[in-house]
Amino acid sequence: MGVQRYARRDESIKGAEFALKQEKKKSWLKYVLVFGLIFFACWYERNFLAQAAEKIRKLPNWTIFIIIVLSLTYLVWEGTIIWLLMRQSVKHYSWMQGVRCSFVCSFFRTTTLGSGGGVAQMYEMNRDGLPLARGAGLSMVQYIFHKVSITLYGLIGFLCLLFAKDESVSGYTAFLAAGIGLTALITAVLLLVTACPPFSNWGFLIAERLCHGKWQDKRDKMKAQIDSMQEESLRLLKHSPRTAGGIFLCDFAKLTCWYLVPWFVLSADLPVSLWEIVCITAAAQMLAGVIPTPAGLGSLEFVFLMFSTKIVGAAEAGAAMILLRCAVNIIPLVPGALLALTDRRKKKGSRECPVE
Repeated sequence: MGVQRYARRDESIKGAEFALKQEKKKSWLKYVLVFGLIFFACWYERNFLAQAAEKIRKLPNWTIFIIIVLSLTYLVWEGTIIWLLMRQSVKHYSWMQGVRCSFVCSFFRTTTLGSGGGVAQMYEMNRDGLPLARGAGLSMVQYIFHKVSITLYGLIGFLCLLFAKDESVSGYTAFLAAGIGLTALITAVLLLVTACPPFSNWGFLIAERLCHGKWQDKRDKMKAQIDSMQEESLRLLKHSPRTAGGIFLCDFAKLTCWYLVPWFVLSADLPVSLWEIVCITAAAQMLAGVIPTPAGLGSLEFVFLMFSTKIVGAAEAGAAMILLRCAVNIIPLVPGALLALTDRRKKKGSRECPVE
């Protein structure tokens, strides 16, 4: 039985590795498109970026240090969420394993432009003793918690700005109403799919009549994933409601790490309010989620600059946005790459060891 169990785990790990490699192969078109757009945007806005870069150059060293700490702290909170989810199924799973998983997945999420993060997390969870099917379910549950937290945080931020009659949101009433309505709709659908099996069953009954041939296989695969997600989410809500509450608190804490970055940049030169900048960044990320862009790049920048340039200069807002993007995507690359490389070397060494 033990040999069969480990054999199945080896097969699962190989399957996850294959899926991760496929995600990397499919990302080449994204790379061309994203880097092409970045190059064009940098060339078109070269004067604006030069001014923003000058603002960044003048920032004190302690500001850059705090931004690095906030970026890494975000991943520590993310790792805590993974630990809270995993310990329900794998009792020996440690907090450090969760944090490590968070850093590795962040590296793959950035290098594959978003598509490989979930697969990498499933691989890491499977390697630590969780079956792939349950890993897929837990990863999707974690994603739902993340999206709901962004929506709630952004909605609170927008309402605070609205009731305070803040200048940053004046003139964008129609855009904000449409964005919030669409965000709320997407969030409601995600919650229904997660915690209401009759809703998803109804959707798959319709899909069964419409999908044929290769689409039928995709539908069956999606149904299996959603069934796993519902099983994990209902188990969590039924047996561990305190854990679910803890995950929401961790999500709000990790998002706050991101939302503080622009304030530390802007407050170095300007008398800006902490609550105002945090609320603007939270509302911007919420609305950016409904703007379709490759790998989510560009949408947050657009919305944040639209709001923030009404209360600070364009160069200052640009500097804050550049460093926020670095905190989100660039800074975590270094520790994530080191951990991923360590994994690769350990795996290579284990293959070279003779079996007794």
